Amino acid sequence: MAHAAPRAARADELVALGALVVGHRLFERYGLTPLALTRGLAAGLAAGDAVTVLEDDGRPVGFSWSVPRGGFGRAPYLRLLVVGAGATGRGVGTTLMDDFEARAFAFADDVFLLVTHDNAAALRFYRERGYRCVGRIDDFVRPGLHELILRKRRPADPSP
Repeated sequence: MAHAAPRAARADELVALGALVVGHRLFERYGLTPLALTRGLAAGLAAGDAVTVLEDDGRPVGFSWSVPRGGFGRAPYLRLLVVGAGATGRGVGTTLMDDFEARAFAFADDVFLLVTHDNAAALRFYRERGYRCVGRIDDFVRPGLHELILRKRRPADPSP
């Protein structure tokens, strides 16, 4: 997939970003509707959160939403990574994660995220990127949904 480089989201495209959750069973389990996500993204941008968009042929196919010091008040926290249903398996998530990590590790030694305990594909994706489980929060967002706290440390500098 040849997509443009990730870029900061614009307020006028938040509705299109919110629509990317349509058809995702996981987001339905959380009760995350396009309208609720659009409102959340607007509030996040107003608070200084980073929302980064990846486009293909001029339309958003995925985005990341991160909070610069949302991980225990000192480390970057990836709040949400969304890949549109038609763009899965095409490198969108990898590109967005590469971008998030590059920005995050420019000023921090650790990054954090939450992932639902039974989201096997996401767990595999994050583990392959070096994330490790450091805790679990049961029934945190909704009853029956258990979150795993994942952490990644800044890679060691390979230079001598």
